Amino acid sequence: MNELMGMGLLGWLISLVLGFIVGGLFFMSIRLQVEYVLKKQGPLWIVPASLYGRMIIMAAILSGIALKVPREKVAAVMLAGVAGVMLARLLISRMVRSGDAQPEATGKDSDD
Repeated sequence: MNELMGMGLLGWLISLVLGFIVGGLFFMSIRLQVEYVLKKQGPLWIVPASLYGRMIIMAAILSGIALKVPREKVAAVMLAGVAGVMLARLLISRMVRSGDAQPEATGKDSDD
């Protein structure tokens, strides 16, 4: 079990970390874009433009991985990368939820 899908433990960890970094940047950019537009700091055309920009960046990353990684290891690298992206998505969604769930001070006691 030293070589799961042709990669050792180090290969899986590197793929997981790189997926986490790329996914974190991807989802943080979505969060920042939404805040930017909701606060009316910019025009609405930024939403589709940044969406296509993120898609182009992700396509470039995936194409680069497919060309650099040996054929027999592509599936394992992508699997570990997707797991890292999902972990980043969970972390950022929890950050957003905890930021939105901050109760506003109303001056009323909740024990009424």
